[in-house]
Amino acid sequence: MRYFWLAVQIQENGKFYAYAMRVCESENLVSILSREGLATANICKSKKQAAETVTAWNEAHKANGRYMFDTPQF
Repeated sequence: MRYFWLAVQIQENGKFYAYAMRVCESENLVSILSREGLATANICKSKKQAAETVTAWNEAHKANGRYMFDTPQF
Protein backbone atom coordinates (compact mmCIF):
# COMPACT_ATOMS: atom_id res chain seq x y z
CA MET A 1 0.00 0.00 0.00
CA ARG A 2 1.27 3.44 -0.91
CA TYR A 3 1.33 6.32 1.57
CA PHE A 4 1.37 10.08 1.15
CA TRP A 5 1.96 12.95 3.54
CA LEU A 6 -0.27 15.96 4.07
CA ALA A 7 0.77 19.27 5.60
CA VAL A 8 -2.38 20.53 7.30
CA GLN A 9 -3.11 23.95 8.75
CA ILE A 10 -5.89 24.51 11.31
CA GLN A 11 -7.48 27.81 12.32
CA GLU A 12 -9.42 28.20 15.56
CA ASN A 13 -10.45 31.51 17.13
CA GLY A 14 -8.06 33.50 14.95
CA LYS A 15 -5.08 31.33 15.92
CA PHE A 16 -3.29 28.76 13.76
CA TYR A 17 -1.24 25.60 14.03
CA ALA A 18 0.01 23.12 11.47
CA TYR A 19 0.87 19.44 11.56
CA ALA A 20 1.79 16.62 9.19
CA MET A 21 -0.27 13.50 8.72
CA ARG A 22 0.20 10.28 6.78
CA VAL A 23 -2.59 8.93 4.60
CA CYS A 24 -2.76 5.84 2.45
CA GLU A 25 -3.96 5.81 -1.12
CA SER A 26 -7.19 4.03 -0.24
CA GLU A 27 -8.35 6.51 2.44
CA ASN A 28 -11.32 8.78 1.90
CA LEU A 29 -9.80 12.25 1.73
CA VAL A 30 -13.16 13.98 2.04
CA SER A 31 -13.70 12.50 5.49
CA ILE A 32 -10.10 13.21 6.56
CA LEU A 33 -10.24 16.79 5.34
CA SER A 34 -13.69 17.57 6.71
CA ARG A 35 -12.15 18.58 10.04
CA GLU A 36 -13.64 21.77 11.43
CA GLY A 37 -11.25 24.70 11.14
CA LEU A 38 -9.20 23.24 8.29
CA ALA A 39 -7.55 26.17 6.51
CA THR A 40 -5.20 24.37 4.09
CA ALA A 41 -3.99 20.88 3.26
CA ASN A 42 -1.06 20.31 0.92
CA ILE A 43 0.02 16.94 -0.49
CA CYS A 44 3.73 16.35 0.03
CA LYS A 45 6.07 13.87 -1.64
CA SER A 46 7.75 12.84 1.61
CA LYS A 47 7.62 13.07 5.37
CA LYS A 48 10.59 15.43 5.21
CA GLN A 49 8.81 17.81 2.82
CA ALA A 50 5.68 17.77 5.00
CA ALA A 51 7.74 18.49 8.12
CA GLU A 52 9.53 21.39 6.41
CA THR A 53 6.22 22.87 5.26
CA VAL A 54 4.63 22.53 8.70
CA THR A 55 7.69 24.04 10.38
CA ALA A 56 7.65 27.03 8.02
CA TRP A 57 3.94 27.62 8.63
CA ASN A 58 4.24 27.35 12.41
CA GLU A 59 7.27 29.67 12.46
CA ALA A 60 5.34 32.24 10.41
CA HIS A 61 2.41 32.04 12.82
CA LYS A 62 4.76 32.49 15.78
CA ALA A 63 6.41 35.49 14.11
CA ASN A 64 3.08 37.26 13.59
CA GLY A 65 1.68 36.34 17.02
CA ARG A 66 -1.05 34.04 15.69
CA TYR A 67 0.34 30.65 16.75
CA MET A 68 -2.22 28.78 18.83
CA PHE A 69 0.17 27.32 21.38
CA ASP A 70 2.24 30.41 22.20
CA THR A 71 2.43 31.19 25.86
CA PRO A 72 2.15 34.82 26.93
CA GLN A 73 5.42 36.56 27.76
CA PHE A 74 5.51 38.14 31.23
